[in-house]
Amino acid sequence: MTSDFSRIESSAIEILTELGAFTATSYWEDGPVGYLANRAAKSGLDVSIDDWGNVLVSRDGSEPDVPGIAFVAHTDHPGYEVVAQEDRRLTLRTLGGVGVAAGRKGTPILVIGEAGNRISAVVTGADVAESDFLRSREDVGWLGTDTVYAELASEADLGDLPRPAVPDLPDIEIEGGLIHMRAADDLAGCAAILAALESIASTPVKGVVYGLFTRAEEVGLVGARLAAEHDLLPKDTVIVSVETSAVLPGAEIGNGVVIRTGDRAATFDYEAEAYLGEAAHRIKSTNPNFKVQRQLMSSGGCEASAFKAHGYKVTGTAFPLGSWHNRGESGVEPEFISKDDFVGGTVLIAEAAKLAGTSPCGVLGRLSESPIDEGERLKAAHTKNR
Repeated sequence: MTSDFSRIESSAIEILTELGAFTATSYWEDGPVGYLANRAAKSGLDVSIDDWGNVLVSRDGSEPDVPGIAFVAHTDHPGYEVVAQEDRRLTLRTLGGVGVAAGRKGTPILVIGEAGNRISAVVTGADVAESDFLRSREDVGWLGTDTVYAELASEADLGDLPRPAVPDLPDIEIEGGLIHMRAADDLAGCAAILAALESIASTPVKGVVYGLFTRAEEVGLVGARLAAEHDLLPKDTVIVSVETSAVLPGAEIGNGVVIRTGDRAATFDYEAEAYLGEAAHRIKSTNPNFKVQRQLMSSGGCEASAFKAHGYKVTGTAFPLGSWHNRGESGVEPEFISKDDFVGGTVLIAEAAKLAGTSPCGVLGRLSESPIDEGERLKAAHTKNR
């Protein structure tokens, strides 16, 4: 298993580093989408792209009629969209949940030009929240408006609008056991899935193993809802959402990947979670130091809930995340996750993928076995003491 960790770590870090070089916000995800599709195809995986740009990669199992397993992550991250330009003055609309500092005067951003060039700008302010609801969001750190204003650092014609914009933050930096990124959420999930699927490319499996990379998650699970609604995956497929999610007590950075029992919208399904539990059990049998946590991650929603709403059995994993949606202690800052959590989570996905089509019973299956020997002792003690 040590060699598995080393091999998967090298591939996973490489993929994450290359994904981090792209800027991506909702509806403007062609960079990571194209990368994932191209790399998956070169790795020998089957690749298709649906009408909405969701990327589905797969490898066949030996028994096509048994339920497969799908690992799902999204390619977008909260950001902005330039909707109007007057000389150097810009009007932007936020895409996804951003923090208060994203609308604060002096916050640097990058506008992405038509050629992919990054054009420097700075936020000059945001509309004042008008409703009690929006003001209450600002009270807990979210920006209570969709409209932000900015100014270009120098004259530039942005051409046809809208154009995407993102926080001016490092693509990716790995230091001291932490991975800092502009968009760990959810490029880390995408990288983990693809690295895991590459690692089992020649491993026999019973069921089909899928990797699904959805778009526009941050603005309402749009890609995932469309994929679920239109049965992009067979209805008996086990769905595993692979996310990054804000730290919580019991789901903390450096303590291992989290087996996610639910999100803000729903609790998930044990029949699906059993795949992750069995995978963790197998890893621990050869690597007792493998770390895994289990928690209901209620801060945000994830694709599992979109699929659950359409009748799928779902579960999830999460990498505990610092500076969620770039909400740092001092303003807009890179998100960060533990490198060990990331690699361990990738290994967990790979091990769970090997179980496709096997319907593991997990802990509940073991609890359903009759404790007949212990029962005889209990019966004798009960009879003696009557």
